[in-house]
Amino acid sequence: MSVQKIKQCLKNFCFAFAAIGLMACGDNTKSASYNVYFWFPDDSKEYHLGVSSGLDSCGSIAHSFANTKGLTRADGWSYVCCIKTATSECAEKHR
Repeated sequence: MSVQKIKQCLKNFCFAFAAIGLMACGDNTKSASYNVYFWFPDDSKEYHLGVSSGLDSCGSIAHSFANTKGLTRADGWSYVCCIKTATSECAEKHR
């Protein structure tokens, strides 16, 4: 086997290995459980709105809560989605 063919085989192997590794990592943030925290404008206290299953759902919970309080995005309210793990209630913050 020529050196060129060996190099090409190695490239293919490395590419395949990297692709498999990326697929295994995946983006599981869409199906994870999140604590939903909300802040009113000019209020430093956080309010726990509950737990969502998925990042999209977390944002929907926060927006729905703001709507029930008569708040628009321009009012300056804020929220954060904290991914839950076996060892943490807020392992990562997302929005």
